[in-house]
Amino acid sequence: MARADRPGLMAGPGAEGPPSPQAARRAVEAVWRIESARIVAALSRYTGDFELAEDVAQEALAEALVSWSREGAPTNPVGWLLATGRRRAIDNYRRRAALNERYAMLCGQLAEGEASSGAPAPPERADDLLWDPDQVDDDVLALMFIACHPVLAPEARVALTLRAVAGLASEEIARAFLVPVPTVQARITRA
Repeated sequence: MARADRPGLMAGPGAEGPPSPQAARRAVEAVWRIESARIVAALSRYTGDFELAEDVAQEALAEALVSWSREGAPTNPVGWLLATGRRRAIDNYRRRAALNERYAMLCGQLAEGEASSGAPAPPERADDLLWDPDQVDDDVLALMFIACHPVLAPEARVALTLRAVAGLASEEIARAFLVPVPTVQARITRA
């Protein structure tokens, strides 16, 4: 089946052969530069874990470089990256669940015969509120709240917000702060 006949793929100027890796890299860079905050924010809402969301977004980018250089860029690149990121998150949850099952089996062998671990059960409480004050419906705004959490140092908040929400590179943030690049990278990593 030709690339132009396959749904979801754009037929570029060289529709006869596969697209070049450089064209795929430029397409991935352009999409990431424009839509990174929205992609990470949506994946963060989906997973409930900012660090995991960043990781699966990076894995989706790596897969896009390979797939788009082979098959061409999709007609909806953001949707493609989100779907790929969600699949990677599901894979991560499955791996984690399997690991927890193995740990439970090992723990069960060690503590055989006990009825419980002795930990008290969490109290059950019915929520009286009609809405959840911690739920923010706008993904990018929620990402900004995560990046600007008061527990972080002010410099780290700004650096993380510029990196995660604005999509700036560490070098650009370092130029704005007038500090070395490793300093900015350390702030972002610690945050």
